[in-house]
Amino acid sequence: MRQTRQISRGSRRVSIRVLWFRLQSRIASFYAHRVTQPCHWWRAAGCPSQFRPSLPWWQPLAYRWLVLTGWLEPRRRR
Repeated sequence: MRQTRQISRGSRRVSIRVLWFRLQSRIASFYAHRVTQPCHWWRAAGCPSQFRPSLPWWQPLAYRWLVLTGWLEPRRRR
């Protein structure tokens, strides 16, 4: 009986880690596709002012979340 409890606790920890990893990767992927990629394309095109990408309202929240959880490095100001 005791071994069964320990195994179930271990599997619960693994499933929580998997869920956390999936959540983080979804947020990071969404941020990359909606924020980072358009900015990179705009920079590669020479930064034309008429095609400046508009950032979504949730960009600062997602960026701060990813930095605080360690998935992104904080940006350095140039």
